[in-house]
Amino acid sequence: MIDAANARNPWDFYQDLIASDAHPGPLDIRQASTLDLGLAAIDRTLYTSPNVHLLEVVKVWQRVWQFACREEEIAETGDIHVYEISDLSILVVRSADNEIKAFYNSCTHRGTKLCSDNTHLKQIRCPFHGFSWKLDGSLDHVPARWDFPQLTEQSHHLQEIKVGRWGGFVFINPDPDAIPLEEYLEDLPAHMDACGFEDMYIAGYYRKVLTSNWKASIETFLEAFHVTETHPQTVSFADDVHTQYDVFPERRHTSRFLQPVGVPSAALETAPTQQQIVDRMFELTVRPPMPAPPIPEEMSARAFMVAGLRGQMAAQGQDASAMSDAELIDAIQYSLFPNMVLFRSIGFPVVYRFRPDRNDPDSSLFDMLILKSIPAGQPRPYPAEPVEMGDMRYADVPELAEWLRDIYDQDVANLGLQQQGLKAGRTPITFSHYQEIRLRHFHQTLHSYLEQP
Repeated sequence: MIDAANARNPWDFYQDLIASDAHPGPLDIRQASTLDLGLAAIDRTLYTSPNVHLLEVVKVWQRVWQFACREEEIAETGDIHVYEISDLSILVVRSADNEIKAFYNSCTHRGTKLCSDNTHLKQIRCPFHGFSWKLDGSLDHVPARWDFPQLTEQSHHLQEIKVGRWGGFVFINPDPDAIPLEEYLEDLPAHMDACGFEDMYIAGYYRKVLTSNWKASIETFLEAFHVTETHPQTVSFADDVHTQYDVFPERRHTSRFLQPVGVPSAALETAPTQQQIVDRMFELTVRPPMPAPPIPEEMSARAFMVAGLRGQMAAQGQDASAMSDAELIDAIQYSLFPNMVLFRSIGFPVVYRFRPDRNDPDSSLFDMLILKSIPAGQPRPYPAEPVEMGDMRYADVPELAEWLRDIYDQDVANLGLQQQGLKAGRTPITFSHYQEIRLRHFHQTLHSYLEQP
């Protein structure tokens, strides 16, 4: 077990670990933040108050860049994706071969919602009176045009919203004065472009209604501090205690953690042997089940598993020579404020998005996109349609590795209890100094948006 009185900084452990890897990794992984964000408590009503939610709609959701859809979801001219958050409804339109536009989903005549679902259209037409627009938002047809002398093409053009693209993801921002997406993303493209998200497609898409505030929902995934208690099946081969957390100066919208895999949790009373680490990894992650081979005495479990992963990729015709050991085996996760989570590791090909569920502060929508690389020499497969999970468990999601399924079900079970407890108590919420620093960073950024004019 870790000796708290003589404990080294977690980032020192992680940096020493990857420095000893056969492939230590690029410079950005070999950096660690030592930023101190203090010890301030958080008001729990931020998670429960309807008034806070309404303020977030105005001050956050109408002013931030947010992931709306993937480009392959609107691949053809005329494809329309309906993106909704709270009462905001936005049409994301493939208006031309290489052009994407976004508009408020509202008729400029009397406000009727133009599209209720994702669709494909040659023109956008109001179902109430028949006003219609071209795909670029310009006015196309006005019924009884003679009776609208005050109307012009400019006055009744669909109200346009800013659009940005990165890595195959389409982002929107309702704020006409918003900074460019490229600036908002900060270091994310530089750190993540090697993942090749633009050459992936949605292989699985699952949406679950969580009985928790959207902030509590995303925060569950921003720290590994809960792993020993919530996911004890993983602690033999994944070290929650020595996870490195990074919030860098002048970076409001992004943060990350790097959780070492192939080493046991420092919270264990008795450390397993290197063979026992491999045995447990095989037992939990290898399908179909097979016993772990004996590892050479001079080899660590981490090095053994990395060698196996490189061998698997080579057998599948994939070149992993440019990838560090950390990128192959560790959980390297980034977040983009306010509601997007991405992984840099090949073992976690998932993207998360969290949104308020309409105007209910006690409920949120959790979208999980499972991405896969486009097979070499083949056209891009059609993207999977969202599955509304209802009471379906993650244990029944076939695209997920079996060992990951239980982890998501365990997290979901906690979230409902947390929301109930948030409403039951009155004391402030306490974050740890280091292991929950990403949550503290998240709230500092949230506060900066809520306090703006």
